[in-house]
Amino acid sequence: MASVVLHQAWSLCVAYLGIGMLAEVSRRAGLSLGTSVLTFLDGMPIFALRLTGLLEWYLGAVAVGQLSPFSNRLLLSGLTVSAIFIQASLIGLAMMGLWRAVRRRRH
Repeated sequence: MASVVLHQAWSLCVAYLGIGMLAEVSRRAGLSLGTSVLTFLDGMPIFALRLTGLLEWYLGAVAVGQLSPFSNRLLLSGLTVSAIFIQASLIGLAMMGLWRAVRRRRH
C-alpha cells in the first residue's frame, strides 16, 4: 500500500512538471495560454513563500536580478514539486491508516 502512495505522489509531480514544460514551450512560442498556465502554476509556490515569510526575499532577489529566469523557474518548480509530494504522501498515508482501521474493525 505504501508503494501505491509513493507512486501516486511521484505521478502527480511528473504531471506537474510535464504541464509546466508544455506551458513554457508554448509561452516561448508566443502563445498567451502558456503565460496564463505558468501564472496559475506559480501561484502555489508564491503562496508557500508568503506563508514562510520568504516572499520579501524572493521579490527582492527577482527585482535586482539575483535570480535568472532559469533559477527562478527551478526554484518555483522545486517548491511546487516538494509541496505536491508532501501533500500526496500525507494524504495517502492517512487514507492507508484509515483503511487499515476500518479493516480491523470488520474482523
